Amino acid sequence: MYDYKVSVRNYLDDACRQFSLAHNVTDLAKKVGMQPATLRNKLNPDQSHQLTLPELLAIIDLTEDPTILDGFLRQINCQPSVPVNNARPENMQFCALTAVASVGVIAGEAVSTEKMTVARRNQILNRASDAIRSLSLLVYSVESRFQTVPVLAAAVDVVSASMSGIVA
Repeated sequence: MYDYKVSVRNYLDDACRQFSLAHNVTDLAKKVGMQPATLRNKLNPDQSHQLTLPELLAIIDLTEDPTILDGFLRQINCQPSVPVNNARPENMQFCALTAVASVGVIAGEAVSTEKMTVARRNQILNRASDAIRSLSLLVYSVESRFQTVPVLAAAVDVVSASMSGIVA
């Protein structure tokens, strides 16, 4: 039914490196009940050790950093993760502003004549992931806000259906 093609570029390795640089691996290892050297090895693509799924989930839960998960998803050519538990009507403005800011930065990078370095490419991809995540959360927030008033939702559906008959 689905055709997930694994990318030839190893985004997961890049994500593990990026995650290692962004966090205190020693403190994080202690919090997840692991030796610091073991976690460092599991985040190092040059080592044979790899994170298990429960370890990955524990790390994401503690740090609330989706970098490794997004790297995995990018590896199989999927969109970034979207934490739908953050999709609440009170977050709509934040989601909208974050999406616009991320798209603005990407637009600025698109017209830049600077050399494309690995760090710059990663920054652009991270901003694109943030924009997708924010827009997805905005959609969920709008949907949940709309569904909190079912009578209004039904009325809008009736009006929409009536309007399509008039327009056609």
